[in-house]
Amino acid sequence: MLAHLLAAFRRLFTTRKSRTVVGLLIVVTATLPVAEMLVLEMFSSLIIEGPEAFTQDTNGAILQIGIFLLAFGLTRGVHHLVRLVRVRVFRDGFEIAGRTRSPSQESWEWALAFELSGVLVSLVQAVMFSTLFLFIDWPTGMVNILVVAVVLALVSAIYRRQFALQKDYIKMGSRPGTVAIPQRVGGRVRDAEFGAMLASVGMVLVLVYMLLRTLLGDISSANAIVLFLGLRLLSGQLGTLSASIMRFARASARRGDD
Repeated sequence: MLAHLLAAFRRLFTTRKSRTVVGLLIVVTATLPVAEMLVLEMFSSLIIEGPEAFTQDTNGAILQIGIFLLAFGLTRGVHHLVRLVRVRVFRDGFEIAGRTRSPSQESWEWALAFELSGVLVSLVQAVMFSTLFLFIDWPTGMVNILVVAVVLALVSAIYRRQFALQKDYIKMGSRPGTVAIPQRVGGRVRDAEFGAMLASVGMVLVLVYMLLRTLLGDISSANAIVLFLGLRLLSGQLGTLSASIMRFARASARRGDD
C-alpha cells in the first residue's frame, strides 16, 4: 500500500518543487491535531489545577488562560488556512507538470490527489500521535504502536483486494450480466467500514491498557485525559484512512495506475 501511495505521489507531482510544497502541506496538516493535543493538555491542567492556582497566583493563572486561548486560536486558524491553500497547491503542481489530459482524466487526477493527500496525512498523524504517546507514557505508547501496525497491515490487505476488484470492474464495464453498480459501491463501502471497525477495536484495547495503568497510579489524571482524547483522534484518523484508501483504489484504477 505504501509503495503504491508513494508511486502515485511521484506520478501526480513530477517536479521537486511541487513535491516539496505538497509534502510540506501534508506535514503541516498532519501536525495540527498533535499541536491541538498539546493545547488540550494545557486545558486539562487548567481544569484540574486551575482553582487552586487561581487562588494562590491570580495573575499567573490569568496568563496561563491567555496562552491557552492564543494557542487554541492559532491552531484552529492554521487548520482552516491549510484547507483553503490545498486546492491552489494541487493546481500549481498539475500546471507545472504540463500534462495533456482529457476532462475525464483530469477529474480522476484531482480525485486521486485529494484522496492521496488524505491518506498520507492520516499516516503521518498516526506516526506523530504514536510518538506523542511514547513521551506521555512509554508502555502505553508501545502497545499503541503494535496495535497501529496490525491495523495498518490489515487495511493494506483490504486495499490490495479492493484495488484488484476496481481494475476488474473497469475491464468488465457495465454490460448486462456483470457486477451491478450498487454491489460495486456497496462492497467498497463495506471494506472501508471494516477497516474503520478494526481501528476502533484496536483503540479500545489500547484504551483498556491505559485505564489499568491510570487506576494503578502510573499515569496522572491530566495525562490520562490527553491519552484518551489522543486515542480517540487516532482511531478517527485510522477510520478516515480506511475510507480514503478505498476511494483512492477506485480513483487510481480509473486513472490507469498499476
